[in-house]
Amino acid sequence: MYITPAGIDKGARLRVKGEGNAGRRGGPPGDLIVFIRVKDHPELRRDGMDIHSDIDISYVDAILGSQVKVTTVDGPVELKIPPGTQPGTTLLMAKRGVPRLGASNVRGNHNVHVRVSIPKQLNGEERKLIEQLKEMQSKTRVGPFMF
Repeated sequence: MYITPAGIDKGARLRVKGEGNAGRRGGPPGDLIVFIRVKDHPELRRDGMDIHSDIDISYVDAILGSQVKVTTVDGPVELKIPPGTQPGTTLLMAKRGVPRLGASNVRGNHNVHVRVSIPKQLNGEERKLIEQLKEMQSKTRVGPFMF
């Protein structure tokens, strides 16, 4: 059995000494060359040592902030969504990416791209609350400036 080293990427080749075909005329066996193919992950995308993923949050969580579970190469991790997070924001989880081949103490980052879900329809109570919020904001706005 051979353990694939952490950080290996598709297209890499591994040489396993002495595990190839038998040698000629009773000589020692050759080396086994393994060509690596890596299956794509349904949630994670790799870019060198960095990992990218997307999360969907509600507009309320974007405004107030929250915590969400994010799938990483090491398993699920809690990520803090800061209050006021804008759509398209990228949150960085430092050193949560892929280990460098041959130096597992050096790792890439995990970039989490935030998508904010805005409802297409609101129920009566939600609409009323949003309209109240809009009214409150309009009272504090003077021209293009906010006070």
